[in-house]
Amino acid sequence: MRIILVRHGETNENAARRYLGHFDAALNQQGRKQLKGLSEILKRTETEPITAIYSSDLVRAVESAQVIGNEFQLKPIPIFALRELHFGDFDGRTYEEIRQKDPERLEKWILDPYMIAPPNGETLIQLGKRVDDWLETTLNTEQPTGTIVIVSHGGPIRWILSKWVKGDPNEFWNVEGLGHGKAIMMKWNDQTRIFTLGKKIEG
Repeated sequence: MRIILVRHGETNENAARRYLGHFDAALNQQGRKQLKGLSEILKRTETEPITAIYSSDLVRAVESAQVIGNEFQLKPIPIFALRELHFGDFDGRTYEEIRQKDPERLEKWILDPYMIAPPNGETLIQLGKRVDDWLETTLNTEQPTGTIVIVSHGGPIRWILSKWVKGDPNEFWNVEGLGHGKAIMMKWNDQTRIFTLGKKIEG
């Protein structure tokens, strides 16, 4: 199975460098432009049929997936498990804003995001579990020779690249993530139970 892993396009909150988790921000003009360019490249270069498009159910990911879906006459399937990390009370704020208001809890979270969540948010382990559970089910139910598109966010993408490509979720901060509106090809090996990375795709 081949998976095209896509990061949603830019939002105004992304451009302002705000933590953006479950807050439902829409794409900005640049984000829509990024996905239009990416979808056109995919249309030109994908020689094998894409059988399904899955996306986080947040607006910025759904909008991004719809742009791709329009090129391939596919309706994206929204999935809660593909949402970004829940930043809780930190959502929508910049690092500096949080540091000034709640420096102690910010520092604890930064030091161990795997086990410590932002106030009213979730840990990386919790994010990883929902992503793993969904991806495991999908790998077992999709056609083994098909190609699917997954449109998600920086956090889930880093989790997939560290856990499912590197084989070590502790590599979360060391893997090279994807920029907004960019994609990477992955191929699943059912024997080794890991993905191998292919080419990056940029709009």
